[in-house]
Amino acid sequence: MRHQWSVISIQWQRRLARLIALIAVLLITDPFPLRAAEPVADAKDLPRLKPLEPAQALAAFQIKKGFRVELAAAEPDVVDPVAMAFDENGRLFVAEMRDYPYRRQEKVGQIRLLEDTDGDGVYDKSTVFAKDLGWPATVICYDGGVFVGAVPDILWLKDHDGDGVADERKVVFTGFTPGSDPEIPGQTFNGFKWGPDNRIHGATARNGGVVRSAPSGKGEPLDLSGRDFSFDPRTLTMRPESGTGQFGLSFDNQGREFVCTNNRHIMTVMYEDRYTQRNPIFAMPPALVDIAVEGPAASIFRISPDEPWRILRTRWRGEGLVKGSAEGGRPSGNFTSAAGITIYTGNGMPAEFVGNAFVADPSNNVVHRKIVRENGVELVAARPPDEERAEFLASRDTWFRPVNFANGPDGAL
Repeated sequence: MRHQWSVISIQWQRRLARLIALIAVLLITDPFPLRAAEPVADAKDLPRLKPLEPAQALAAFQIKKGFRVELAAAEPDVVDPVAMAFDENGRLFVAEMRDYPYRRQEKVGQIRLLEDTDGDGVYDKSTVFAKDLGWPATVICYDGGVFVGAVPDILWLKDHDGDGVADERKVVFTGFTPGSDPEIPGQTFNGFKWGPDNRIHGATARNGGVVRSAPSGKGEPLDLSGRDFSFDPRTLTMRPESGTGQFGLSFDNQGREFVCTNNRHIMTVMYEDRYTQRNPIFAMPPALVDIAVEGPAASIFRISPDEPWRILRTRWRGEGLVKGSAEGGRPSGNFTSAAGITIYTGNGMPAEFVGNAFVADPSNNVVHRKIVRENGVELVAARPPDEERAEFLASRDTWFRPVNFANGPDGAL
């Protein structure tokens, strides 16, 4: 027995020696040598850019001829808005992501209720409908209350006594993934919109999750890896949907779905995966299709000055001092943060605008417009002829960070 143990020990010693030798070789031949420390910016190269007062901000806009921008609400009545929804009485519920980007655990996000009591088009009454939320990224109205997406949960909130504050609050679904880094909300689920099937649809932002009903936990957990989702607000049943989008989704009057990601500014969902499972031996083409004629990361035309940090970053990337694309040596000029894609379905604009897509790029302080038309089975989206070198809406203010839209009850966007 001792002899057998000694043989085993010798074999392990030899294996360990070979392993150590292998590690030594890897260290000597490492193709990724230690990089030099990243450069540190001088404070004078990064001056602080001050915000504008509301009247100044309005004056900084440049919008398509024949249109105007009106102020509906401003601080302190609304702070850090990222999503909104109108109820049947014209009241506006706003998701305030006050905890962006690093304070989710503090739960300082809110749902704000805005009301226009005198009918002049400006919200003059502001109430905190619900507080203590972590990353509230989406909200939608239903049956006198609202569903709110605040990772990892979908909550139901309702005001029963009419004071503008939710006195009913419960988690109805849970399990959405906050992303690879749970403290950075770059890809939290969002985009609640009513679909043509009378279900509420949402985007997982490519993070998915294993979602279950809460608090009962009844039913099988639903794996949303590589999927978006929808749920029936009456029965609180959820199912996976084809996708996925990153921030925002929308439907046109024909029931076609549109989504976007940061550098793919307009895509359409051609079919739902569940309809293709009847023939498992036939591989379908991708359901998600880019439809912009100029490509996913198209050129955009900002009128605001490039931020000093952006200029410095581009220079450092070009010199190889930091990782990342030098973007052709330009600090800006292409879609890098497309968000909030919305199909206009109102009646306040001329009829030719119905069915147009509006996409925000907050990094470039613009709102981009696309005309969507049929091209056989697929769709194509193109700039309007008179917007080939300009955006539908742009601002000279670098604090203008549009991320989302809503079709209003007055026909405005």
